[in-house]
Amino acid sequence: MLKKTIGAALLAALPLMAQNSAEIDLNSDDIEIAGKYELGQSFDYDGRSSRNYLHAAYLYSGESHTRGKNLVEFGYLATGTLGDFTRLRFGIGIKAALAEDYVAVPLGLTVHYRVPVEWPVSLSGEVYAAPDPLVFSDGKGYGGYRFGVESKLIPNATIYAGYRNIDLKYKDDSKNFNDGWYAGVRFYF
Repeated sequence: MLKKTIGAALLAALPLMAQNSAEIDLNSDDIEIAGKYELGQSFDYDGRSSRNYLHAAYLYSGESHTRGKNLVEFGYLATGTLGDFTRLRFGIGIKAALAEDYVAVPLGLTVHYRVPVEWPVSLSGEVYAAPDPLVFSDGKGYGGYRFGVESKLIPNATIYAGYRNIDLKYKDDSKNFNDGWYAGVRFYF
């Protein structure tokens, strides 16, 4: 009984030991709600750390030109630094993208750069793509990218702004799901 209690307490405390986040961004037509859960850190033989995340997002696109206006994504992201240059983090990810009559499993690359200025400012970007073999249902391809700037106002909150473009390719045509600027806030816990 004591083992089960200790095990349950450790599992319940895991979110307190990680850099988890919840965020919301929007513009006049769209809203995105997302969350990220840090699975943990690992260290290389030379002391460099990598971080692994599970993430999920819901995007309502009011100006979508596809069959639906809802996109749900969930996936895995591994990030790390190169050498002693810790201001720059790269990531490699995989996610599932689900829309009406559409399922894709895009692979992606991310980059996050902390600008060396007095105020905590970062630049970030990501690119995800899925060719035909990684797209199911009525889909034929997936392409998406985003870039932005963010500033950590206080230790547990960041404001950000950026641009995103997501194209869903169906068997009969290619449609832009979302294309536009957005602003948002991210909370860490």
